[in-house]
Amino acid sequence: MPIPRSIVALQDPETAQFQILAGEDARVSAFDRSFHFGDSLYEVARSYRGILFAFDDHVTRLKRSANLAHFEELPDLEQLTNMVRDACQEFFLRFGNVEVYVRTTISRGVGDVNIDRTGCGKPYAMVIVKDLRRDPSAPLQPQRWVVARRRRNLVTALDPAMKSGNYLNSVLALAEAQSYGADDALMLDHRGYATEGTTSNFFVVKRGEVWTAPLSVGILAGVTRVQVLETCLELSIPVRERLLSRYDLQDVDELFLSSSTREVQPICALDGRPVADGEPGPITQRVAAGLRRRIDAWCDAHAGESLWL
Repeated sequence: MPIPRSIVALQDPETAQFQILAGEDARVSAFDRSFHFGDSLYEVARSYRGILFAFDDHVTRLKRSANLAHFEELPDLEQLTNMVRDACQEFFLRFGNVEVYVRTTISRGVGDVNIDRTGCGKPYAMVIVKDLRRDPSAPLQPQRWVVARRRRNLVTALDPAMKSGNYLNSVLALAEAQSYGADDALMLDHRGYATEGTTSNFFVVKRGEVWTAPLSVGILAGVTRVQVLETCLELSIPVRERLLSRYDLQDVDELFLSSSTREVQPICALDGRPVADGEPGPITQRVAAGLRRRIDAWCDAHAGESLWL
């Protein structure tokens, strides 16, 4: 697959200084721990009008992930913010003012090929900025999901609340879904309760209420998930965090997902069977529209933070 048009801000593991590169020119060491062990953290944000939506929330979650992963330190956050800003502005300079996807990765460092983390250098950062292909004004895109046989990682094994570069659990669940012709997979925990999709949070609509799994079941605390819960409250839609069994997924009125890059999207088929009439439901559409209004209002309030040139 060709490398998309992209700009990379890459920090030197030794000096912590960074350089701005075209995506195809960026390189990391063969002894980088993120390559060998998935020993890294990451966050994905997106822009609206050139403003990185809720970027501070992503930084807060990055620090929480660092604690869970026993990172003794992180790269300087002011330096990290400069990397993001400079990479975005270089992208806009080269390719024009479009909306972008911004992925920030923190590797634990470079060292011998040995799982002992104490033998590597300091953590360093890489920021990738590339086109965000989805048009925010596009209509909702119905999704087809399956319930994966592969289970979500145990909290006591590799806590899904830690947004780490070790993503093989989700990679394999998505591959399973694709083998059935589906778009994504709903992953269950070891007890059989619904958790989340491979890269998104998951919601059930039943009898006029919105249900979603609690964080304690072992899911990522999605930045957009919080926005969805607050949107439901604004719209007077009852919302509950509760354990969701396979029984709860039967005869549902609607299903939908949320993520930073996709906002809210309907899940219109599960395990090859349509959800209700197989069309985006009214509550999903209300939540999607309400979320968009929240985003627009937030961007109005932060208009001075646009990185567009």
